[in-house]
Amino acid sequence: MGRIKPVFYMTKTTFLEEWHNKRVIMGFLLGIALFGYWLSLFFQYALDIGEPVNVLEAFIVVEHHHKSILFLVVGWLLMISDAPFVKKNTYLSLYRSSRKKWNAAMLQYIMIQAFLYVAGIAFVSVFVSTWLGFWGNMWSSPVYHLAMDTGNQLGVKYNITFPWVNVMRAMTVPQAFLLTFVFLFLYLAWIGFLLYVCNLLLKEIYGILLVFGIQISGYLFQQEGVSYLSLIAKAIPGYAIDGTGGQWKVVVLFCAILLILALFSLWLIGRVDFKDEVEEE
Repeated sequence: MGRIKPVFYMTKTTFLEEWHNKRVIMGFLLGIALFGYWLSLFFQYALDIGEPVNVLEAFIVVEHHHKSILFLVVGWLLMISDAPFVKKNTYLSLYRSSRKKWNAAMLQYIMIQAFLYVAGIAFVSVFVSTWLGFWGNMWSSPVYHLAMDTGNQLGVKYNITFPWVNVMRAMTVPQAFLLTFVFLFLYLAWIGFLLYVCNLLLKEIYGILLVFGIQISGYLFQQEGVSYLSLIAKAIPGYAIDGTGGQWKVVVLFCAILLILALFSLWLIGRVDFKDEVEEE
């Protein structure tokens, strides 16, 4: 326990420092605002249909929309763009503990922030939905009609789509909500870990550009129909649910990538010149 305590202390310190940063607050609010845009489109569609929706459905539908998942990452990258979070008091933390513990604390911080980012978006979605929705396991008629919109007429009219009949057949709404939450969390954690490692190797601007490049290329692969090459498509459960447990393969894939990046950062942290990092800060 004595070895773990410094890790949690440094995570807490970083969390408190970062949440006093306007950049982090703006990133969080930007993510909610971007999500809220597609949320409003879905609610407008539901209101025009004139039937209630399940309060958990809005989060599922919007996260599955190919454009929203692209822009949701913008707010997240703004929140963690300061990675690897090297401050002037980093030397004191390293003196009191070690580089490995400091590295573990930063990775833990990224995961906590990713969880809070997704939780904040999900909370807003559910809270707003309670005004025109119902609780339960059943899928609503508006979402069913949206899923059966093979001609994309509703998609063109309302700029919101949900062509995932497989999700509705395989899962109840709470199950799909939980899986969507997990997928988005793992995807954001992966992006956070990747940016952290890139910024340890390169200057921050190059790390951001690299992550943005991967994000955009993943979106383009998805649009061209080669979703198996797109990691952004992996964040959408609808691509993975195939009736044979394909969604759990994606969870394992993300966990494996996170582990590889964590191990690489553990090797890399001993070779970082923190003096240069602080001078750039």
